Amino acid sequence: MRNYLSRLGTTLKTIALLMAVSGALPLPAAEPVLNRADEDFLKEQARLIANSARLKAGQAVGKYRNTTPYDVHVPGCNMGYPAYWVRDSVMMLGGDFISAPELEGWIRLTSGILVGPGDWHVRPGVIIPAYAVPDHINLDGQASFYPGNYKTGNKQGGYPFGTYPPLDDDFYFITAVYEHWKLTGSLSLFNSMVKTSFSEMLLADLCEKVYQRPPGDRATGLVFAGDIKTENAKDWGFCDGVFKSGKLLFPSILKYVAAGQLAQLFEAADQPARAKRYREDAARIKGAIPQTFFRPSPSGTEGWLHSATGVGNQPDVWGSAFAIYTGAVEAPTAPKVARALGRAFREKTAVREGCVRAILTTDRLSQGGWEETVGQRVGTGQNGGYWGTGTGWYICAIFTVDPKAATDMAKDFIQFLRGKMRADGMAETWEWFNPDTGARNNPLYVATVALPYLCLKNAGLLHTR
Repeated sequence: MRNYLSRLGTTLKTIALLMAVSGALPLPAAEPVLNRADEDFLKEQARLIANSARLKAGQAVGKYRNTTPYDVHVPGCNMGYPAYWVRDSVMMLGGDFISAPELEGWIRLTSGILVGPGDWHVRPGVIIPAYAVPDHINLDGQASFYPGNYKTGNKQGGYPFGTYPPLDDDFYFITAVYEHWKLTGSLSLFNSMVKTSFSEMLLADLCEKVYQRPPGDRATGLVFAGDIKTENAKDWGFCDGVFKSGKLLFPSILKYVAAGQLAQLFEAADQPARAKRYREDAARIKGAIPQTFFRPSPSGTEGWLHSATGVGNQPDVWGSAFAIYTGAVEAPTAPKVARALGRAFREKTAVREGCVRAILTTDRLSQGGWEETVGQRVGTGQNGGYWGTGTGWYICAIFTVDPKAATDMAKDFIQFLRGKMRADGMAETWEWFNPDTGARNNPLYVATVALPYLCLKNAGLLHTR
């Protein structure tokens, strides 16, 4: 086993520039974490629930109609979020759930909304930077660059949801372009002109503009945000109800992933100078992540990656797992973080029924919640609810040090799904829930089941690889 884990650690070092958000390369000689019956069940649930969230151009569901010219996916088929969300949609990629034509439509829909070439000063305290990717696009095709509601135009944004838009969607957009290339094997879209709200641009050039939009620290490349009262840019969409400041872990990992994807795209496009620039950027970010965010335990054998260097300087459960999954950290940091994740699984301070909290129940700064939130009670939503979205990252991360714990967690997750079956054959995949209080939100949420399946599949932890 020691030799296997050594080989696995070596492989994780090599995948940094190749991993997409949904995973890209299998781990070597990994034993499946599920039996074939459970694996088939997980795949079928992921397929059913992802397909149910498709809204074709012109299609109506209840009072909602997709009036854009493109097929889209909403986050869940119950229409709990009646819009096209960039990040949620990207979390469905990396398998065979989304066709190449639909994905191209997403890219063109999003590109057509980008503002520029200058910043849009919407009103005092609300600034949409040039080339910022929207948080979501309403079904009438209007962009909403900020979380919290469906407002567009000059009504959107502002405290508590930000002077600036969230800092993650720009990198998810690049992942969408990358996944289109991987899906089709063609760079024709990457090398084509696409419409924006102000002109036409080569998609390759637009990707570079989008990549550069979120503010980055000059020395490290890490993404950062300013004061929570005056700037308040959200670090990423699954913490858009949480205040954070300083250098930020999760969007920095996403930037690292996007840099690797751009390096591959430009390498394939025979533009080695541009590819080299992004390889170097990825390496710089990767080197800075453990130096900036890692906090070891007193014994030095474990440790967590913290979510931010300012407000929100707390152990980040999802971010720690995601960093290992993407290869954004490696030895000696990665095994220590994986051991901390393994302990949190066994002690039930981060995982229940195979689903994952973003913040430890034992976090002392705010009694098991984030330091400051937009009015979210501890144990609810992003402030301590249990989500399936982070399950795949977590299982893959702890597998590197404790395959049995990873297998146990995967089985727990399947039991969670099987216990919530509906008459129509779909599991009631809640966006988040709290097993202690019975609180829950938004059934048939795609990321709860599709993302874990895609992570395990693309990491080589299922029979079907």
